[in-house]
Amino acid sequence: MEMLRSDYAIKRNNSVNIEFIKDILSKWVWDDDFTYRYFLRGVHIKNNICTYEAYEDKKLVGLITAWKSAFHPSCTYFSMVTKQHTGNEIEAVLIEALYNFKNIQLPLQTSIWESSYGLKTFYEEVGFLEVRRTYMPLLRTSKMDFQQVFPDVNEQDISIQDFDSIDNHKELKFKLINLVRENYEIAHSVNPVGVHSFQKWEELIFNEDTIKSGSFVILKNNEIQAYSLLHYSNTPIQFEFGWRGCRKKTDVRNMLILTASQINYAFEKGVKYIEAEVDTTDYFSVEMLKFFPFSPAPTLLTVQKKDI
Repeated sequence: MEMLRSDYAIKRNNSVNIEFIKDILSKWVWDDDFTYRYFLRGVHIKNNICTYEAYEDKKLVGLITAWKSAFHPSCTYFSMVTKQHTGNEIEAVLIEALYNFKNIQLPLQTSIWESSYGLKTFYEEVGFLEVRRTYMPLLRTSKMDFQQVFPDVNEQDISIQDFDSIDNHKELKFKLINLVRENYEIAHSVNPVGVHSFQKWEELIFNEDTIKSGSFVILKNNEIQAYSLLHYSNTPIQFEFGWRGCRKKTDVRNMLILTASQINYAFEKGVKYIEAEVDTTDYFSVEMLKFFPFSPAPTLLTVQKKDI
């Protein structure tokens, strides 16, 4: 099938050549690792819906791919990349191809760098709304003095335990997994999570990259007041902060205590940096970002369109 608009030809690609796509992306997005991986994930995923190519004078100038997520089934994700150009004609014909795809389901959602000013402006002009910002800053580790940062920490009737300690404690593990799920659902209400089994959530929380000796909970009267996960990273001498939260927003200080414990843990392990991924829709991660001296970082924008 071929659709024409102005001087561009749009073609549906039913059998994507991954190596060709990788080569095109490396030329078009340069050192933008996020866009590179985001587009490839969409192409690779088994729930890919469609991929379209834009041609000008028989030369490839743009790509768009769309997919569904089993974990977040409510929206259709997409990613668009183009050859460097002025104007937004290529983007316009590619998004129109996506609109016209017979099985497309709304809302449509994508993520781009805030610095991608051309794409940001285009999405605003065609009716996409920003629903979330995501910061990915680094924190340099150091030995934190708990008495200075939290002067009354020893006065609290609390107990800090790592995930190793509760891994075989059926009741506590059950409470932790349900609390993590509830907080995640609240933070992602704009793009609701699907219905998943308890086992699925357990696998996500206690997965192979979770550092169980560096992930903590605060207990009070055998109830989990706060939790914070820590993960291994693909980058040497670097960890990653994971999901964190509390039973109540008024307990946020407990989550900060656990985060400080993780910073000390990483420092003692010789790890120099911890990376965070902070969504503005996640109250607890935002409070962490406010409290600790993270470095300035680029920002991802997530935009969404609910009707065409």
